[in-house]
Amino acid sequence: MNRIIITTDSTADIPADIAEQYQIRVSPLHVLYDDEDFTDGVDITPDYIIERYNERDQLPSTSAVTPEGYRLFFKRLLREGYTEIVHIAFCSDMSSTYQNAVIAAQEFDENIYIVDSRCLSAGMMLLAIRACEFRDMGFSGRRIADVIGDMTEKNVGGFLLSQLEFLHKGGRCSSVSLLGANLLNIKPSIVVKDGAMSVAKKYRGKDEMCRLKYMKDRLAEYEGQIDTRRIVLHTTCDLSDKDRKFYKKELKKLIKCDEIIVSTAGCVITSHCGPGTFALFFMLK
Repeated sequence: MNRIIITTDSTADIPADIAEQYQIRVSPLHVLYDDEDFTDGVDITPDYIIERYNERDQLPSTSAVTPEGYRLFFKRLLREGYTEIVHIAFCSDMSSTYQNAVIAAQEFDENIYIVDSRCLSAGMMLLAIRACEFRDMGFSGRRIADVIGDMTEKNVGGFLLSQLEFLHKGGRCSSVSLLGANLLNIKPSIVVKDGAMSVAKKYRGKDEMCRLKYMKDRLAEYEGQIDTRRIVLHTTCDLSDKDRKFYKKELKKLIKCDEIIVSTAGCVITSHCGPGTFALFFMLK
């Protein structure tokens, strides 16, 4: 009897309880400070990244899992007795993780299937959960990979940024844009579509007001099309539990869904988006 394991990259930002519930294994990316090499979610946390920035004005770079890293990751799973692996990889247009996973998988005779998620963060999480549901329905590894690959275009995600400082430090935002956003108190929303990120609507005002408007706008944009089995409310670590409970309660007023997963951005998303980042992720029917 085949034993199938669903895996993904640490950029999926899967909460520990969700990973345990669905038996999802995670391959961590790397977070780099000069000559310091940390493993995402293992020996470095998003809190540390924000604290180090506040204290030293220093941001890290991030690095994909290497082909050798994936080879060892897959090898461990096969030794545990799994006969098929379906890996939901970080978007190929944003990282070399997908390509590296494909290279590693080719070194094995076993059935290892690599899916390009075409997204990031909680969008990957949603795909991984669906893959687990198909696994539990008795789908083969190949069929799971094919179905999930087709579902990537139904993934809707994006971020509302509280500030542009981290994007600017990382070379993804000009000084002029940063200055304008700060002076006008602008908070841009970033959409993820077809493997690319682009600026959509811009909001002005206090964070709470902008976040509530952002949720309303995103849900209204896809009214009648949303798969209401689950929606992910995603924030950076600096938002308190009280804040998350408040936004979850407000989200429930806007849409009826079976499950709302509240998750926290990991090191990679935090490094690029910065504190105060707020997001919604969901699938379309």
